[in-house]
Amino acid sequence: MTGARGITVGRLAALVVVVLAVAIAATLLITRATDGSGTSGRGGEDRAATPGPAGGTPYAYTTEQELVLVRGDRPPTRVPRVFDLADPHRNTVVWTHDGHRVAFFSDDELLDRREDTRLITVDARTGEVHRLPCPGCHDLSPVGDHDVMVLSYEPGPTSAFRIDLDRPTAPRTELDNGSYWQPQLLGATPTHVLTGQYEMSGGDPGMELRLNDLKTAGITVYPRFESNAYMPAALAAVGGGQRIAVAARHNPGGCAAPFPIHVLGPKGEVGGSDQSAALPPGYIAGVTGGIDVSDLWWGPDQHLYATISAWTCDKSQGARDGKKRPHRPATLFRLDGDRWVSAGDQPATVVRPLDRDTRMVLVIPDCNGPVERADGITYCNTGSLYREEAGKRTKVADDVLSLSAPATAS
Repeated sequence: MTGARGITVGRLAALVVVVLAVAIAATLLITRATDGSGTSGRGGEDRAATPGPAGGTPYAYTTEQELVLVRGDRPPTRVPRVFDLADPHRNTVVWTHDGHRVAFFSDDELLDRREDTRLITVDARTGEVHRLPCPGCHDLSPVGDHDVMVLSYEPGPTSAFRIDLDRPTAPRTELDNGSYWQPQLLGATPTHVLTGQYEMSGGDPGMELRLNDLKTAGITVYPRFESNAYMPAALAAVGGGQRIAVAARHNPGGCAAPFPIHVLGPKGEVGGSDQSAALPPGYIAGVTGGIDVSDLWWGPDQHLYATISAWTCDKSQGARDGKKRPHRPATLFRLDGDRWVSAGDQPATVVRPLDRDTRMVLVIPDCNGPVERADGITYCNTGSLYREEAGKRTKVADDVLSLSAPATAS
């Protein structure tokens, strides 16, 4: 899962201007752009250039204007699509559990053309691109080996469907959990889906979570979490069991901002974890300083990993964002037992391993405190992508918005 980066108060001012600019760019891009195969169109299938030598775990990254699939030594496949600079909920990219396909929605909802939305899939083995009609679709997660579950406003209000990407022309299957589907998919294993619903209670934001068993239609309800809608989650199936973790952002936009990480049990259990190693100096929960969890995922060693930044608070400053004074940029941490320990000292916002010695690392400025850059929204949400081998990093691309790869724990 790609980490969910939320919207702080300091980023909202320029959002309207950015959305207008994105809409104009999208119109031009959809009219003129072609994908990596040299073909375009909304109707059916595109083919990538003739692949070269194979090798290596594939991965994908997005920019403001395209998704790029990298497959070892083969030519990358580029799929035009406008991605939102500020709202990660509009940019979901997932991999099937067999690692063969990457899937995401077209940008039609972003451009107020919800009924034209299509599910775009890219075959990581061949580079083939398919576009399937998916009117009203707004969220998705991988289920089974090569299926995806999608949420749609049609027929509504929140309908769920399962689509077999090995048979894209086959009819999709409507899913019924005996009640109603929550409007947000946080993640999934082949057999279980974690859903969420944001709501206010007594003026406090919170998330209601459910674990849905797709085989039995059973539903596990967790206690309400104090958090906003941007809630990083990590799910993996290990040894026939489900491993689930979530990070709950408290006091969004505030300087005194805890961000606890919980390991969840399949029967509604909620565990805690010791974040002392990640906290800023002199930290008092809810009073001084804060942390931000950018990324959360299960590694191939079956440990839980997170990238966490930290800051202190300058009480002499008035504005909420202005009080933040950076202590440590986002770096990698690993959960050992119930205690988080440092797993790297280089900046890292999103990390995805490709093999035992190689991983891709996306570094995005944390933007804690005042941002002097005129393009604050772009600056705080895009960064540089690196390939890291034996601790040495080689830059792959700039202006990258997100990074994804096949699941590393199964």
